[in-house]
Amino acid sequence: MPRHLPKPAAAPQQAATPLICLWPQRLLFIGPLGEVAPHRHAATVLLVALQGEVRVRLSAERRWRQAQTALVPAGCMHALDLRGGITAVYYNDPHQPFHPAMSARDAREPCFDLPGEAPLRQALRNFHQAPDDGGAVLEQALAAALGLYPQVNALDARVAQTIGLMQADLGENLPLAALAEAAALSPSRLQHLFQDQTGVPLRRFRIWIRFRHALERIAAGASLTTAAFDAGFASSTHFSHAFKAMFGVSPASVLAGATPPSILMRP
Repeated sequence: MPRHLPKPAAAPQQAATPLICLWPQRLLFIGPLGEVAPHRHAATVLLVALQGEVRVRLSAERRWRQAQTALVPAGCMHALDLRGGITAVYYNDPHQPFHPAMSARDAREPCFDLPGEAPLRQALRNFHQAPDDGGAVLEQALAAALGLYPQVNALDARVAQTIGLMQADLGENLPLAALAEAAALSPSRLQHLFQDQTGVPLRRFRIWIRFRHALERIAAGASLTTAAFDAGFASSTHFSHAFKAMFGVSPASVLAGATPPSILMRP
């Protein structure tokens, strides 16, 4: 009688490439991150475990908190242990938040295990696998979990002008005194007004928009070093130190390495 040989085992499914998606005023990373050193963001961050769980340790606490989702306010010092697998990390620029829960001005306390997290996790998984197909579903899941502003809150005209000046020429690095003079304010008054309006210090905000610009340059094909200079950083070392202070990891570990991320620009 013929002998039936066992079928060969199916090859394990390959994990999707890490993904960075850039919208105007928003940023999403999906991929492995591992251990993340203590850091503080210029924007509120949403963490969603797509494999394993999110482990967060706030600077004011000794214990680790474990959750499927975590919302950490801008400026909150924290460390992460994301060795369980793939994590989605979502930011909204402080000056134009799409979601009330992501407002750096209004969100003060960390939140864990958000309502509506299961559909959000699935939408993020689908988006990671097929980012060109899952945009509408992801937007609905984000709005359900985080809320959605009916319209963007207008900034004080002097703060809006200051942001425009900083964005217009990142390499110029206008000093605080020049920004304050353009706004017809004292430097201390401009700093106070800026933080009151956006929820973050002016200096940290400027570094944030430089990182966004660097990512846009990398998406266009620039090297890490070229992107850092174009975004106004004095050197690649300056860029690396600032990146780790804000994100807790080195830029090379996220943007280069054996499996560099796919960077997607969205309108």
